[in-house]
Amino acid sequence: MAEEKPKASLTQHIGLLGYKFLCFILRLTDVRLVALFGRCIGYVVWLTFPSRRAIVARNMRIIINPMLRPAQLSSMVRRNIIRTSMNLACALKTGQMTPREMEKSINLVEHHIFEEAGIDGRTGIACIPHAGNWEILARIRPIFTKIKHFGSMYRRMSNPLLEDLVYRSRTGYGCEMYSKQDGLKSVLKLARTGGLLGVLSDQYTNEGIFLPYFGKVTGNTPLPALLYKRCKGKGSLFAIFTRNTALGKWDAVMDRAIPIPEGCDSIEEITQQVNFALEKCQKENILDGFWMHHRWKTTKELAPANAFHNKLIEQNMKLPYRAIVCMPENFDEAAILLPVLRMLKNTRIDMQLTVLCPTSQKAYWQSISEIVTYVVTGDDKCSAIKQLESDELYKDGPYDILFMFSRSKKLFKQLRLLSPIYITGFADNPLSKKFRTRYKTEHAAPIRNRVYDYIIPIIREHFLSIDASLFFDIRQGNNEAIGTFIAPFSTLGTADSWPEENWIELAKRLGKVTLLALPSDSERAQALAGRIGCELCLCAPEDISKHLGTQTTLYAVDGLLPTLAAQVGTRCTVIMASRHSERYGLTIGSGHRYLSNHTPCHPCHNTNCDQQVPCTAQITVDDMIG
Repeated sequence: MAEEKPKASLTQHIGLLGYKFLCFILRLTDVRLVALFGRCIGYVVWLTFPSRRAIVARNMRIIINPMLRPAQLSSMVRRNIIRTSMNLACALKTGQMTPREMEKSINLVEHHIFEEAGIDGRTGIACIPHAGNWEILARIRPIFTKIKHFGSMYRRMSNPLLEDLVYRSRTGYGCEMYSKQDGLKSVLKLARTGGLLGVLSDQYTNEGIFLPYFGKVTGNTPLPALLYKRCKGKGSLFAIFTRNTALGKWDAVMDRAIPIPEGCDSIEEITQQVNFALEKCQKENILDGFWMHHRWKTTKELAPANAFHNKLIEQNMKLPYRAIVCMPENFDEAAILLPVLRMLKNTRIDMQLTVLCPTSQKAYWQSISEIVTYVVTGDDKCSAIKQLESDELYKDGPYDILFMFSRSKKLFKQLRLLSPIYITGFADNPLSKKFRTRYKTEHAAPIRNRVYDYIIPIIREHFLSIDASLFFDIRQGNNEAIGTFIAPFSTLGTADSWPEENWIELAKRLGKVTLLALPSDSERAQALAGRIGCELCLCAPEDISKHLGTQTTLYAVDGLLPTLAAQVGTRCTVIMASRHSERYGLTIGSGHRYLSNHTPCHPCHNTNCDQQVPCTAQITVDDMIG
């Protein structure tokens, strides 16, 4: 028993009536008048929709020159929006044209070349970009008298009533319509038996193959290549496109065969050749392209499984996939994100990371150049937006995604000027209403390390994967460095401390030690080093890899220094005075030890201890040495 179709809604019936009325008006209206009306609509869109202007400007930078500035783009953006609106309006008119109107408005360029590719059991596959009035290609079926099968792929409409009407209209001219939702069986049969088939080949697809298009990696449909291979040597690929030549007039260019080099056999290689051909067609008249949509999208799924093909991307990529990571203001919190950055960097071979951070963190992130490409500060005299749009950074094209881990409203206002951009971050961020994706922090049992508050939501929301390598060999340390270091000063405040006499005794018990401290603690570090009688190493965060490595050990109080030391492979023994080790312990490397005294007030998260005797006073030197 056949499955009954769901009953159409009132809204869908109203939509059908509105469409029929529009078609009635269009049949009575000259195409030039429709074109003028479309241009007027384009002016309105350009004036009232800044988001569309931003999308077109972004696309223009990718397809023409990433260094184009707003002043240079303004005219092109306006003209493209007007041209696109005109083409879309006339596409509706095209479906209502009489043969005489078609003859006056449409000029077919070398259509016999394309026709010859579809006779005698051969198959001509038209790779069509979204440019000009592409509805023409569904109306010219009667011209191809030698062709038995003339088909086109299309996307179904959400309104089933409109879908049925448009389908009957297109097939009424003899064009066979194939929907992706119906599967590929009928399409593949046409490819085997011969004929002509059109595929809108420049459409973004997240399920397709990720390859460069105009030098920037994006999702591409593999269908033309799949059909070409199914033809078993009897198929030909063509780049077919339409271009506007005057008011209400278009050329349909049909002589651009796509040569497939010898040895180019894989679906990926053939798809890349299709991209090259479509790029060439689009460049002939950039303004005819439909650039009002996100051709180079950023979706939740940053890296579809098995979608990337390293060789082809490396050979043809010109612009990277650009991610901004806006860091937490707290250095101790920001430093733990190094595995997160490494995970993002490994996600896509075209990934480029730009870190936005306070000036105090700048040199540290710059020192990790194998992961971070650019570092921008948010508290400098030069605003973050000016730095992000300086020539050095601007040349790499538009930004694709923003990971907003800062809570600064001022920074966020600046970063939104880079729109369109995919914004993602935590739901408890007061700015999160403007995010596309929001991470919910889960309170896991048993307690997990805080770095997983970032990692777990990111891999879940963006469909990434995690492996143990993220937490080892993050930074290359000094392999020649040996010895024992002590770090008595914490960046978390005086609550995270250990009595000075204990440090002096520990140094005597360990033998030769070096006191490690940040430059901000230089005065008290020099004084303590003098009392201990040991060497002093004042080390900025970015220089930690020059002094420590896998052959060194560190005895420290909780804070930034043990976090940095662990990143270069140093084994650490850490006094956790105010925080819980399972929650705030080191995630990089292995073999670390944690000491704490579980008093009623531990952990407290205080900066300054409010007890007469701090909890760490009960931790002995023997405990420290182990």
